[in-house]
Amino acid sequence: MVAQQAQTNCQKVDIGLNSRIFADFDNERVLDLDIVGLTQTDEIKNYMGETIFLKEGDYVYLYMPIDEILPEYLFSEGFVIPNPYESKPYKWCCKLTRELEYIEDYESRYSNDEKNAGS
Repeated sequence: MVAQQAQTNCQKVDIGLNSRIFADFDNERVLDLDIVGLTQTDEIKNYMGETIFLKEGDYVYLYMPIDEILPEYLFSEGFVIPNPYESKPYKWCCKLTRELEYIEDYESRYSNDEKNAGS
């Protein structure tokens, strides 16, 4: 029973992660808290390993793992922008439009939005 519940929880996590791309919120928001570095080229891989080609103005969903064993993540999202910093080696950055939130908070907010839409 416990294994079944853990598998169900992992499947829920994967649904929110599949199309997200990795962003290092801890180390790549050095100059501005609402801009995070993404990549030095036009391509990046999402959580599932699929290649995504970035261009200015794309809206992207981001994740960062916060635990190596448990499926715990931070989420955010925003618009792809050219790197505004001469001192950083990135081609593309992301201008965040949401505060960082833990996956549990995201899932709770998302499920509440679905409940309110159905009312």
